[in-house]
Amino acid sequence: MAKRLRTAIVALVLIVVVLVVITAVYNFLNYDVPDRESPDAPAYFDPTFGEEDPRLDLEVPAADASDAEKIAFVVELYNIACENYKLAEKAAFQVQYMTNMQIGGGDMPIPGTRYSVKDGDKRYYLDFCVPSQEIIDAVVGVAAEPATSHYAEAQYTDSTMDYVISRKVYEDCGGEGVGAGPLYLEDGSISVDWTPAVETQLPKTVYAAYQEGDFRHTDHDVSVDTIIPGSVTIEYNEEFGYYICDFKLDPNKVPEALLAKLRADSGFANARYTDLQQSMTIWDSGYFRNYHAIDTWDSGSWLIVSVLDFDTTYYFNTVEDADKFDIANYQYMAEMCHK
Repeated sequence: MAKRLRTAIVALVLIVVVLVVITAVYNFLNYDVPDRESPDAPAYFDPTFGEEDPRLDLEVPAADASDAEKIAFVVELYNIACENYKLAEKAAFQVQYMTNMQIGGGDMPIPGTRYSVKDGDKRYYLDFCVPSQEIIDAVVGVAAEPATSHYAEAQYTDSTMDYVISRKVYEDCGGEGVGAGPLYLEDGSISVDWTPAVETQLPKTVYAAYQEGDFRHTDHDVSVDTIIPGSVTIEYNEEFGYYICDFKLDPNKVPEALLAKLRADSGFANARYTDLQQSMTIWDSGYFRNYHAIDTWDSGSWLIVSVLDFDTTYYFNTVEDADKFDIANYQYMAEMCHK
């Protein structure tokens, strides 16, 4: 009798487990990728504040210009915008991103938001990666590590430091059962318990005028050697005063360090980038307005494909965008982004 009871209990537990798995898989395969809006476009940035004409002395290549001319224009514009960001006393950007893994015909969308504020030599940075509850239930911890798919991170550095201090919290970051990923509250704010955050020192990148070297918007190499001929289109928006450049980068010319990071983070030794679509808008004064990258990689085969969609909007020190440079306007920035 006791044996039959134990067998019945085991069978019941198995049925429950199977139902939970079926429900999770159903939710996963039938989950609609949410729409996301880009941040509001910033005000036009005139670095001279009306004292002289701020527009660049650049001529957009004609429609029948050679690929080399078009590529050279894009690279020059990109380099100018990167240098202007580095030299700006105040600058900020916001990134809306979506990592969408495609496994067996199902989408696994993991959205996030990043905020960066530069004030002189100080740099503040926040990153919130907050999947939907359906994705958390079905995927996080199973097909994706919480440290890279459901986390909150705060960073800070300044001229007195030769590193970036990072504080990151995710499920079990402080040991089994200690720490959890961020969640959205009903009012749209994000709830994070930073108490068990893991604190580390990260390598420092170029972001300000006091540093040697070049600032680069993307870790991908944007140069005459990496832009694919025939992929470039260039327009100039006369009404609002900015250039629009669309182009593709050669996925076979990804920097070795970036490819190594992709393989380490994904866990796939043969992971590779397969398509790198880039679109940037730059004010005719030479400052970034927006940079939108859609980068696709796979595990070395078609079985697992991931699309990384990063949409970055820049803000510079103007009266209209003054709120973008006050760290008190960003949830957790003042409290967590410090030495």
